[in-house]
Amino acid sequence: MRTTIKQLVKLASLAIVVSATAVVASAQTSGTVTINGSVAKSASIRWWSYTALNTESGANAPNTQNSPLAFTLNLGDVSPTNTNPYAGGRVKMILRSNAAYAVSAQVTANSGFGAAANGDITLSDIGFGVGNLANSGALVSGDPAAGSVIAGTFGNDPSAAVKDGDGVPTFPTSLNSVAAAATQVLSGPRISKAGSVSSANNGLWVDTVYAVAPQFFTPVAAFSATVTYTITTP
Repeated sequence: MRTTIKQLVKLASLAIVVSATAVVASAQTSGTVTINGSVAKSASIRWWSYTALNTESGANAPNTQNSPLAFTLNLGDVSPTNTNPYAGGRVKMILRSNAAYAVSAQVTANSGFGAAANGDITLSDIGFGVGNLANSGALVSGDPAAGSVIAGTFGNDPSAAVKDGDGVPTFPTSLNSVAAAATQVLSGPRISKAGSVSSANNGLWVDTVYAVAPQFFTPVAAFSATVTYTITTP
């Protein structure tokens, strides 16, 4: 009888030990954290610098390099009182993208223009061109400056346009060329491989050039044209 009781006590003790061991074994000693995300196609267009053809004023708002593009170019008087061959300037933009890109331009607002038949200044009298593509630094992907393509005849410098004997220039492209609708002027491969919009080393510099040959246009107190540029990643 005593032997049986002793055996029962031993079995109960063993059960307790096994049960305690099972509790310890089930305690969690490691775990996981899963991080999910994505990278969308992205592109940006910003202002970089300005160079006047002569002494024309121009400023971005804000007038800080690499700010969002919101530039105003003041041509001043473009009557023959202005003795320069052309009035205008070069607005340099910096483009960034993590995929193939395309840039379009469109005159989205204008005022003060008239009819050429009446001798008024028109959008066709403002020569417009794109050029001087250059990589900005070590964080560009490959050579986007060499790989990009300027559309049609937009790759010209209107300030170098040939004039006829009457002093009237023939512009390959003008603001009238982008007046009817958004028109692609530039496209190319991926531009940036790292960095943010604050980086000076991951972009493609592009000059947009504007020029007017001073002539005996019909007097007008003011004329204005706004060109909207849009960069997409098709």
